[in-house]
Amino acid sequence: MEPNVCALIDETSSSSCSLFSSSSSSSSSPSPPSTKITIRKTITNKRKTMLTVNGYDFQMKNYNKTKTIKFWRCANRDCGVLLHTNLNDEFLRFSGNMFDHSHLPNPAALE
Repeated sequence: MEPNVCALIDETSSSSCSLFSSSSSSSSSPSPPSTKITIRKTITNKRKTMLTVNGYDFQMKNYNKTKTIKFWRCANRDCGVLLHTNLNDEFLRFSGNMFDHSHLPNPAALE
């Protein structure tokens, strides 16, 4: 079964507010994004949904109090990176930095 690509969203867009507040009149739009987030949705052997983001696997952890945001933890138990998505599994943000993983990405997931 082929994994589905769910979303392709700029990870830097939420932290680049200073681009809009520049006083120069020559550029009215921000520069093109450099980091893209690719989310693939797959099913595990135990019939659980797993997201693969740029080669890192994430397992569903829980919801927020109002059940509007899903929290996903890195599948590597020693890693502390969390991913936040909406209910349609579209990227919202990372808790911390996406490069804070304590391990290398899964090479099979990058292909």
